[in-house]
Amino acid sequence: MKAFAFATLLQVRVVIESICIVSLFITNCINAVMNDIHQNLIVRLNYLIGLLDVSSQESFEKIKDHKAIEGFDSVGEIYDNQYLIYRNQITISAVLLGYAYFEAFLTDLITLCLKKNPKILLPQGKEANKDKTITYQQLILASSYEKLIDELIEKEIRNIMYKSMPEILDYLSKKLGLEWDVSLNPEIIIANKIRNCCMHNNCIADKNLAKDSRFTEGSEIELSSGIVHFFGLLVRQFSNQLWVSAKERYTI
Repeated sequence: MKAFAFATLLQVRVVIESICIVSLFITNCINAVMNDIHQNLIVRLNYLIGLLDVSSQESFEKIKDHKAIEGFDSVGEIYDNQYLIYRNQITISAVLLGYAYFEAFLTDLITLCLKKNPKILLPQGKEANKDKTITYQQLILASSYEKLIDELIEKEIRNIMYKSMPEILDYLSKKLGLEWDVSLNPEIIIANKIRNCCMHNNCIADKNLAKDSRFTEGSEIELSSGIVHFFGLLVRQFSNQLWVSAKERYTI
């Protein structure tokens, strides 16, 4: 019964938490309490271990005949009595939620670095030709210098987090000067592509993702709990290295 309740409430939880995370990316990241954003990420990722545990066939067999709501199909009937459909629903949901946590961590990390050294916001090289000025209105309406800096950081975050993952990695390295094992980059980029296909392409692998031999263009993305755990461990390693580098460089 407990396993069933967890599984059937999965969709609601994913939708609610994902919406909350995305909506708070810009408005709350400046004022958030960031004593240890990396530890917060790890705690959230660890929560997903229990979620993935109910994706096993054993769990499916135990709950497949149960009806959560009178008049509705049983769990097994909902998934056409196919375990792989059931499993994929949970694993993909875990990927989407885990990626949202990771994206929130990156947002908070960049924010902390920029607040420690706002001069990073000054355009350099090719960026110098781009419009990165503030308006008279922004200058006059800002209640303080700190408030104005916060607004500029908010704008920078918005611009960066809508870029591709390779561009974000490039920003972390060249603009913020953070260091990590770059051999992790290809799998981080793959995780991003999986997330994008699940969010925007109905969980179907597109041409971009299919460049990786593990996926076929036009085929539904299938993820085992083992694959999701692999990406979870990858994110833990990558985020830890970023966090250590940021603390050393910016005295966070």
